[in-house]
Amino acid sequence: MDVNEKLKLIDDLCNYYILGKEIYEICVKSIGEKAGTEMIVSPANLGDTIFIATLSSAYKKVHNINHLLICAKRRQAQAAECFEGVDGVLELEDYQMICLRYYFTISRKFYENGIRYGHIPCDIEWSMPGCFYHIPPGFGEIPLKSVWERRILDLPDDSPTCEIVVSENDIPWENQGIYNNAVLIAPAAFTNKGIPESFWEKLVKKLNEKGYKLYCNSGGLNYDMVISGSTELLLNTKELIVNASFFKHVVAVRSGFTDLVTKTDARMTVIHLGGSEEGPLRVEYGSIGDDVRDLGRMDGIYPIKYNAQREDEIIGLIIEDIDS
Repeated sequence: MDVNEKLKLIDDLCNYYILGKEIYEICVKSIGEKAGTEMIVSPANLGDTIFIATLSSAYKKVHNINHLLICAKRRQAQAAECFEGVDGVLELEDYQMICLRYYFTISRKFYENGIRYGHIPCDIEWSMPGCFYHIPPGFGEIPLKSVWERRILDLPDDSPTCEIVVSENDIPWENQGIYNNAVLIAPAAFTNKGIPESFWEKLVKKLNEKGYKLYCNSGGLNYDMVISGSTELLLNTKELIVNASFFKHVVAVRSGFTDLVTKTDARMTVIHLGGSEEGPLRVEYGSIGDDVRDLGRMDGIYPIKYNAQREDEIIGLIIEDIDS
């Protein structure tokens, strides 16, 4: 990086920081002076916001909070506001959230003024502008739920999770007949890549042959993919919440999508990376740290580990889940 590049980086950081500070001050004003009010900022991905929201009731009880606000990206806000422990949501555009994240990182105000940074504290990776790296121990060594309990929200282990509350008037019952013989697949994830598109094409072909209608979830994001043989279905987070349980089954790579769906009644097969060429493919509860069943629901959730040499076997297990 030459001198001009370094100067531009410093200039960009100053601009991020200035706008982030302005947004932080708006957050402080949103809380006001009312006792027992706090805000948790969720700066990253959907799954992170779901972990915060699902622990919101426990957070209020442990920290003696009467009114809890969540600050989240706009496309995640509708999901957060559905949780029974969340009293309000402040929506930010992606760029605004990036600026706020820079402000937290530079100011080190990870928990001040009733505002808690809802993620692993970071430092700036100066050799890669725009990147952050987590301050150790980060996400390592303990289950994801424990990361939020111990390292982010200052909660005891095994804190109870809370549920989604949706008004009866918000449920599109007319879709029940449309989706009851359909399977919703979600093959894309921001942080969990490695299952090839060819696997999903093979799965879709097999399920089409069995007479199922296939829909492919898409949030219109740059990493989404629509699998040949399926119909693209654009659902925002609120629409996913109220429609997921209408499907015969949901099949998804482990992601924030699966975190959210596990809070509904939908039956779901979750595909993880890291399957071996021998031994069981089904995941025994307690054997992995990112099991969505930690979020509170055991029934109707079927985690499987992917291995490229055993695709036919995996598809057989998925069909077994759907037909059961």
